[in-house]
Amino acid sequence: MKVLFILLSVLFCLWVMQTIRRNKRLGEASSEQFWQREAQADSTRKQDITQLNYIHLPLERLPFGVDTTKEVREIEDTLYQLADKKILNLNSYSNTDLKLMYGVANLAFLSECDDRFTILSRTLYQWACLLSEHGNTEAAIQAAKYCIETGSDISGCYYMLSDYYQATGNEAAMEGLRESASALTGLNANAINEYLNKSPI
Repeated sequence: MKVLFILLSVLFCLWVMQTIRRNKRLGEASSEQFWQREAQADSTRKQDITQLNYIHLPLERLPFGVDTTKEVREIEDTLYQLADKKILNLNSYSNTDLKLMYGVANLAFLSECDDRFTILSRTLYQWACLLSEHGNTEAAIQAAKYCIETGSDISGCYYMLSDYYQATGNEAAMEGLRESASALTGLNANAINEYLNKSPI
């Protein structure tokens, strides 16, 4: 019995050591691949980015002026300031991806465009929430719909629209919302899709 225990212990130790060595090799290979890709990205020449899918705020389609409270006016001022700036939804790409695609010289500018997208998404969601709280339901839905049109994965906008479409029995709009959610790849994608798929319509 004692010999069997020692044998099993030795086998277990050998298995652990083998697993550690395998994981170490995989980690080293992954790290080497990352740094090779990073080196390639840092040597990529500057590419033309004038034709990228920049987001242009359709001010005429958004519900400006519906609510005149101070907090809503401040949000609208932020949106007006964003309207004449370059905005890009680059959430699906890492810095290495961006350097490989567009060159290291464009990274700072592209990062600024992506930061503005984050601000835009959060601002639109805050706007929709305030409009809803103040009883401007239709205006809130407008703001939330546009937020989703930009490719944002802010779950609150999806939940707001889903609840509204269920309350109004709008099956076609609900199906369109699910279609938009199915294209998401961000951290919120699974939670959003689960929420929408629980809808009775």
